[in-house]
Amino acid sequence: MTGDFFLTQWAFMGMRWLYETLTNESIVLTVVISTLLIRCVTVLGDIKSRKSSMKMQLIQPQLQRLQKKYQNDPQRLSIEQRKLMKDNNVSMMGGCLPMLLTLPLFFIFIAAFRQWGNEMMVKLIVTMDADPQAGLELFENFKFLWVNNMWAADNGFKPVIQTAEEFFSVANKKIPNLLYFVENPAALETFVRLGFFVPAEEGGYALVNLATLTANDPTLATAIQTKYDTLLAPCMELYAGKNNGWFIFPVLAAVTTFLHSWVMTKGQKKLQGDSETPDAAASTNKMMQWTMPIMSFYFCLVSNSTFALYWTVSNVFSLLSSLAINQYLGRMVPKAEEKGVQK
Repeated sequence: MTGDFFLTQWAFMGMRWLYETLTNESIVLTVVISTLLIRCVTVLGDIKSRKSSMKMQLIQPQLQRLQKKYQNDPQRLSIEQRKLMKDNNVSMMGGCLPMLLTLPLFFIFIAAFRQWGNEMMVKLIVTMDADPQAGLELFENFKFLWVNNMWAADNGFKPVIQTAEEFFSVANKKIPNLLYFVENPAALETFVRLGFFVPAEEGGYALVNLATLTANDPTLATAIQTKYDTLLAPCMELYAGKNNGWFIFPVLAAVTTFLHSWVMTKGQKKLQGDSETPDAAASTNKMMQWTMPIMSFYFCLVSNSTFALYWTVSNVFSLLSSLAINQYLGRMVPKAEEKGVQK
């Protein structure tokens, strides 16, 4: 089991536990609580990183003296600079670490919300098969503000619910391995009975690949597609003629990502005063400031809206905490300059 897989499972199981146990199956409340818990933990590393940036500013006079003293001996200069930073507990990349740490969180939660979204889609199908009225009530709970289905993307070009072609696609090949089927054997039996699962060569079951089946057995493919459409017809009719959103969450995610990066960069420059940011850190900061908003917009456009909500709330929390940290460290700089760099 890889580290990323473990963290994805941990995030998914934690959110699902909150959803089923504490929030009365409120999608939005579960996402908000999960986000705040994660960010309350990561903010400690953020504070430590900002302090490293502040200390970098305070040792600038010493660094400049070393540069002048060893201007003809680059190797000795590098050794002395590393020694000075180590003695003062300063990391050259410390100021940009918070932005770098957002990348693994970003992809871990994309995977966690995709897994959760697949499970909720399976749960909807099983419920619609057993009790259409209960299934319709479940589907109505997926709505939040302008988004008709939080388990689909906030995308004006996307339908409110997955089409048969989308559901029975290669992208969903991991659905048979969902923990939901282990915990609910009857759900597995339902998918086998409906013909949505077929025996896999390596054992277990595989989701029907509708594209391949259409080429090999078009009659069976049509039957499965019709069965899927008939089963979910009440859900589709509930928002007939409507799309699943207006691109608002992807835009909010991109804007808040940029604002957070901008505030962090501004705070670091303020702490560093007139000193120069190390080339590696400055380059990373600039790249992340523009790359992350673009990535945020794209992935929130193609991922389900729960992830987009998570990322937006996460950015807002990080933005507010960054403003508070910048103000706090800004007041610490004069005191630190009087006492010298603190280890």
